[in-house]
Amino acid sequence: MKKYLLSLIILTFPVVSQATEFMQFTQFEIVQSQIKYSLVANNIADQKLMETASDEITYLSGSSEKKSGDYKSPGKAFAMSLIVPGWGQHYTGGSKIKSLAFFGTEVASWFLYFKWEKDADDLTDVYEAFNNAHWIEARYDSMIAWTYDALPDGSKPEISHHLPDTKTQQYYEMTGKYDQFVWGWDDALLLSDSSVYGDYDAINYFQQVVGAGVPDSPRRTAYEIMRDDANNKYDQARKMIYVSMLNRMFSAFEAMIAAKKHNKKSGASSSNLSAEVSLKNYYVQRDTPFITLKMKF
Repeated sequence: MKKYLLSLIILTFPVVSQATEFMQFTQFEIVQSQIKYSLVANNIADQKLMETASDEITYLSGSSEKKSGDYKSPGKAFAMSLIVPGWGQHYTGGSKIKSLAFFGTEVASWFLYFKWEKDADDLTDVYEAFNNAHWIEARYDSMIAWTYDALPDGSKPEISHHLPDTKTQQYYEMTGKYDQFVWGWDDALLLSDSSVYGDYDAINYFQQVVGAGVPDSPRRTAYEIMRDDANNKYDQARKMIYVSMLNRMFSAFEAMIAAKKHNKKSGASSSNLSAEVSLKNYYVQRDTPFITLKMKF
């Protein structure tokens, strides 16, 4: 029995000795940490003491990031002006006149786009109605049948287009644009012999519609002018889309540059990444360094 007791004492002595030493070392560390935290509290003006429900104690020693309350994100300014021209300029605190100029240009471009698009639609309705009243498809079909059906394919290169089955945009374009459709106009007149549509039939068929065989038609000429006016209005409307795109790009890049200049002038941090160093402890008074990285958008 004595041997067992002696063995137990020998085995437990190192453990007790180490525990005593650890307690003494821990107590020393506690005093040391208290002194360090006291110095931190006295010397760092912006430190904060935060206690959590888990008895976590955090001592902030400051941050490497500059105060950025006046910081303006170049990326954000770029996106804002890309969405609404002038918005990024307002965000960066730039000139109100410049902001209103970009916004006003955007409003004006879309106003003119919708106005000219409607004007073009109205002109289109006018020339389509004119075509329906003065271009007669049956006349064109008769001319093709009497003059060209008996000819071999290789001898009629001027007949190169075929009308669609319905009156589409292509239908209204071809009947005025190409000479092969001129005999469909109700005022067509062949100047070489002053002949009109009524002078021809299956026996006395038309000349081929090429060169001197192309009849004159004042209504065809007037129709083409109507189509040109409508197309010009559509072109003007499309140009306003390009104006809007350019205005957005100029506004976006100008806002981004203005944000960078603002940050440089005000001394605000222009870095997207900042670091915050702190000392923390959990339940025991030990120094535990932490670094917190923040990404700014």
